[in-house]
Amino acid sequence: MVDSRTSIPNTQYPSSGLRDRLDDFLAAHTTLTLATVGSDGSPAAAAVFYAHDADLALYFLSEERTQHGQNLLANGQVAGTIQADGQDWRAIRGLQVQGAARPVTAAEWPHAAALYGRKFAFVGALLAGSTGPGVLTGPLARARFWVLRPRWFRLIDNTVRFGYKEELVL
Repeated sequence: MVDSRTSIPNTQYPSSGLRDRLDDFLAAHTTLTLATVGSDGSPAAAAVFYAHDADLALYFLSEERTQHGQNLLANGQVAGTIQADGQDWRAIRGLQVQGAARPVTAAEWPHAAALYGRKFAFVGALLAGSTGPGVLTGPLARARFWVLRPRWFRLIDNTVRFGYKEELVL
C-alpha cells in the first residue's frame, strides 16, 4: 500500500505525482549516502553508487568487509540521503530514505546487474566482458549487490518554497 502525504500543501506539486517525481529524482542522481549501525550501536555512513527499479528499490555494490558491509550484515535497518553537491540553500533538492538493506539473492542478481549496468556503463561492460556474463572483475570482483527496500521517502525541494517537503510511505 502506498500512502502519500504532503507535509506542506502546494499546488505546483500535487501528491498524486510524488512517486513519479521520486523516480525522476533517483534517475537523475547517482550517489546515496548510506547510514548504518554496527552491532555495538556505532553509526557509520558511506557513499555508494546506486541504481533503482520501478518499485523504487535501490541496488548498490559494496564489499562485505567494509564497515558499512559489516554493519549491514549485523543490522539491515538503514537511512540515507541523495542530493547534488554544491547547492545554494534556496535551491536545495534532496531525498531522505529509510528502509532495510540486505544482499541480493541469486534470483535477484540478474535484475540488479541489469539495472546497475544500464546506469553505470563501465560496470555493464565488466558484466559482459571477456570472463563471461555475470562476472565482476578487477576491483569489483569482491563486491556484491545489495538491495535497499525503502519504507519511507521524504523529498525536499526548496525551489518550490523554503522548507517544502513531501513524504511517501511504502
